[in-house]
Amino acid sequence: MSALPPELAPGDDDLEPESGPVYGERRRRAIRIVVVIALAAMVLPLVLSLFTVARNAAVNACRVTVVRFDDHATGAHVEFELFGPGGAGWMCYAERDGHQDRLIANLGLIPSVPHAVVPDERET
Repeated sequence: MSALPPELAPGDDDLEPESGPVYGERRRRAIRIVVVIALAAMVLPLVLSLFTVARNAAVNACRVTVVRFDDHATGAHVEFELFGPGGAGWMCYAERDGHQDRLIANLGLIPSVPHAVVPDERET
């Protein structure tokens, strides 16, 4: 009973059953390139979507922050800075007529509206 059935017995083409398929170097390189392109095609839309959502949240949070903290501002804008004050994140700037833009807050990597304003924190 230890004999294998004929359909499972090794044939002439199965001399080395442990060895896998033999590919050339050119084919291996092509497969690696296709895999890297496929991974990039899957990850890139997620990264772009995350960036867009974070930017929209930062713009809305910045508008609220500028209204709360700067009475003389004429507008607001955000910029993503890796080495800004307080670390990497979305920086909220208040725009003023005839003056340089003023940094109001670092909204962080995941933007959020700051806590309630204490009256003496407003610029007079």
